[in-house]
Amino acid sequence: MNKSESIWSKADKFLSFTRKVLVNAFTAIVLIVITFSILGGVGSMFIQDEDIDTQGKILWFKPSGVVVDSAIDSSPSFDALVLGGTSVKQHELKDLLKVLNAAAEDKSLAAVYVNVSELEMYYASAFEIANAVKNIKDTGKRVIAYAEFFGNQAYLISSQADTVMVNEYGSVSAFGFARKREFYKDLYENINLNYNVFVAGDFKSGPEPYTRNSMSEEDKLAWNEFANPLWLKMTQMMESGRNLTKGIIQDYGDTLWEMSIDNPEIAQIALDLGMVDMVVTREELRHWMYEEFPNKDQDKNKLPDSISIYDYLSSIEEEEENESKNKIAVVNIEGIIVTGEATYNVAGSDTIVKNIRKAIKDESVKALVLRVNSPGGDVWASELITNALKEFKSSGKPIIASMGDIAASGGVWVTTFSDEIWAKDETITGSIGVYGIIPTLDGIYEWAGIQVDGVSSTKAGEWDERLAMPEYVSKAIQASIDHTYDKFVSKVAENREMPYKEILSIAGGRIWSGEKAQQLGLVDEIGDLNDAIESAAKLADINEYKIVTYKKELDPIDILISEILDNFDTKINIGNRTKQLLSLFDSHYQFIDNEKNINIAAYCFECDFIRPE
Repeated sequence: MNKSESIWSKADKFLSFTRKVLVNAFTAIVLIVITFSILGGVGSMFIQDEDIDTQGKILWFKPSGVVVDSAIDSSPSFDALVLGGTSVKQHELKDLLKVLNAAAEDKSLAAVYVNVSELEMYYASAFEIANAVKNIKDTGKRVIAYAEFFGNQAYLISSQADTVMVNEYGSVSAFGFARKREFYKDLYENINLNYNVFVAGDFKSGPEPYTRNSMSEEDKLAWNEFANPLWLKMTQMMESGRNLTKGIIQDYGDTLWEMSIDNPEIAQIALDLGMVDMVVTREELRHWMYEEFPNKDQDKNKLPDSISIYDYLSSIEEEEENESKNKIAVVNIEGIIVTGEATYNVAGSDTIVKNIRKAIKDESVKALVLRVNSPGGDVWASELITNALKEFKSSGKPIIASMGDIAASGGVWVTTFSDEIWAKDETITGSIGVYGIIPTLDGIYEWAGIQVDGVSSTKAGEWDERLAMPEYVSKAIQASIDHTYDKFVSKVAENREMPYKEILSIAGGRIWSGEKAQQLGLVDEIGDLNDAIESAAKLADINEYKIVTYKKELDPIDILISEILDNFDTKINIGNRTKQLLSLFDSHYQFIDNEKNINIAAYCFECDFIRPE
């Protein structure tokens, strides 16, 4: 007994000692970070910003990550500690365009190098960046583009350069738009999982994987009428940028497999067709760059003297801040609309409503521009946002909606208190429809031999997802879906000052391009965010104003933890299998969603339209 107690006593002492060491070590790290942060802040007060030398350098335009309207800081997560960070590098479109537009006028730069193969973006943003690159070339400044694999957007942008290079093992994979989805109807029938689907809108195709084994004719029609004109516009710009014969991009996509039988060197095929100027290895690219733009060290093993995007951005002189007391507030709705706080790719209604409330409280705000870049989301969250916008509008101040790359479904719902709606030609909008999906386990329980029985105080409380859905429940849910759809159409009709039946005829969950949406009356004007801001100023009858954009605020402790993780690159080395398991848990995987959020007005753009390139 004494021996046993001695063993446990030693174990307890060891664990206590280990715990103290870990706690003290972490405390020391925190104190060190705080100390150096304070010293760094004090020191920076006495150090002038270094001038960034751009003379004779190449602007190295190689952003990696995603293009967004407004970058959103997220609170530090468990992933950041265990997996070494989960945040995606976000590049604000206005910053990228600012860099390229400044480079076009900067005579000190020797050239611009473009590699956007690791930059994800929607089509409208790709066209804006492509036009900015074309503008640089048109000024006479050299533009060199390189990638190992060119997808649609990357090649659209790169085709506007003077010199386009592809790696010898790479390819030009500008093959247009494919819409392919997996259909699970038979799978769920085989495993006895019953999906109850409720839809309002003939073209609302979101639930089709649960109800069909193939793509519906309505979905094909809506997709082709959106994608085909966009693809034609893209190929025309690619061919114009490369001085190619009309139709060669389409022919390339149609015949590449056959051509590669005789010539397996796919990069060489692109060269033979004039789609690129050179096929190179990374080493050959470096040597070519040295010959064209020797570095100051005269070292052929080094790349040319260059300046990065954000170093160059910091060198661009800011316009003097307008001292006007008038403000135009810009509120961003970026990502899938849900309740809660905003994070990357999630338009949390709590954050958005707070930002609208800031504009309401500030009497110097004379107009509000709602910048929407969202495929839709939860009806309740969308309604929370519109309720706040309604309060702002009650003050008599104008609201202008500016649609970015995508403003569909719930992204349209939130614009229904706008005095004007602006979009880009390539904006994906519409999808005015509603659907809900509720799975039930009765089939699985029957197969497994599990019976569910019990009592309930009320009729409304007796059914749950373990039982087959009774007819009175399914009818009630469908009625709710239909009511929400009717409310959606009515909101749009009232805002557009169009008859209900006319909006109904172009609703049905069908998507439209911004150009087509304007023709149909869903959009007032074609233009970018700056155009929308100028229009807001006119409606507010102000000549001078300054723009305020609200950002999500982080708690001081969140900022501190972020600094710790960034400064120390804290990471715990774990096995790949463990990472996969943690990733599964972190995705909040659920076989059944107990929340029963059935009134979902979302068009899943990421799932349905973007194919990995």
